[in-house]
Amino acid sequence: MGNDHSKRKDTSEKKSEGESACAKSSNPQNDAYFSRISDGKNEVSAEKLVRLFDQDLAESLLKYFTGSKHEKYVTREQFNRKFTPLYGTSTDIYVAMLEPVHHFIKVCSDSAGASAIQGDEHFIKILVEKMTSGKTGVEAVESMLSWRRDNCIKFPQAVQNRIVSAVTGNKIPNPDYSSDILTPLQMYYLQSALPNFFFPAKPSETPGGGHWTPLYTSLQHGISTNRFETLVFDYRGPTVTIFRLKDERVVALASDQEWRHSGSRFGGPFTSFFEILPQLRRIDEPNSIYCNLKLRSCSFGISFKNELKIGKDFDEILDIEVWGCAGAGTLADQQKLKNWQKQQAEKHKKVPLPGNWDDNPDKTLLEMAGFQFSNERAAMEMEAKKKEQDKSQSEKSASEK
Repeated sequence: MGNDHSKRKDTSEKKSEGESACAKSSNPQNDAYFSRISDGKNEVSAEKLVRLFDQDLAESLLKYFTGSKHEKYVTREQFNRKFTPLYGTSTDIYVAMLEPVHHFIKVCSDSAGASAIQGDEHFIKILVEKMTSGKTGVEAVESMLSWRRDNCIKFPQAVQNRIVSAVTGNKIPNPDYSSDILTPLQMYYLQSALPNFFFPAKPSETPGGGHWTPLYTSLQHGISTNRFETLVFDYRGPTVTIFRLKDERVVALASDQEWRHSGSRFGGPFTSFFEILPQLRRIDEPNSIYCNLKLRSCSFGISFKNELKIGKDFDEILDIEVWGCAGAGTLADQQKLKNWQKQQAEKHKKVPLPGNWDDNPDKTLLEMAGFQFSNERAAMEMEAKKKEQDKSQSEKSASEK
């Protein structure tokens, strides 16, 4: 009897310890999230997941939580046990959860609102080749993980944002993937490959969620070096410039420094070159961008190392667009600077030369050399002189009164 009592006591203690451990493992926050999507029930149906996330992502979540995409429910216990990694700082888990590779690309781009469209077939083909290196199964997943970390760190981010938004109720907006040159999927790839430096967040936004500002597009402004300089230069922040070239390539330059005329190369640690079509390549290198469209003492053109060479007349370009990546404040600062420069130009244009220009010996020498001068300067001087006389007369009349 004593032994029976001891056994019952041991069993009771073990049960109590197990219940205590289970209670400790339960995450109150996860429990609240589950109640939100399950309407307070102890399971959420597959149909509800489809309504929340659509068929493709719902099936992947069912498989992740239950082990099979054909299960009809996810229980509260299953959710509590496996949701936390989906909310973590690393998105590696989404690579394994969403394989194979075509499913991974589709779910990520759909979640971003950048679904593939007609014409994306070749891009998807080369994207798959780069992600998997031709491997399958577990080796393909390892290759995808390596590619994501080295080339496109934020590619699964839209999926995580979508899931977290649904379970927490906190809306996480997707950036804008519109472009006159790239498809939404191609723009999603490009933005996912860039660091947060190119996405300044507003106080209410998630870091990396800022929208870009269109500075210049040939569809609207035409292909013109003058327009390029006027609209892009003096933008004191990072930019992304996308080119469609006559050699059938589509490339992009991400610069963390402002565009300028220079006889030497520029670009900081976040400077990158991307070839998007017909191949998929990325080169990261500072001090690699050359731009000179004005300085006669240096070579003209735009280039990135030996990868991109554009002449001063932009003859190699079919289309071009430039995006400002530093927020609305930088665009406003650029406009203020442009207005100041215009005012200074007007001001300097109206300043008369000292002395009488007609009696200036420099004018006589220049005319002897063949220069011809209009009467614009003389007219401006006469106007200035008349204004001065009128002012003096007005002041004299006022003092007499």
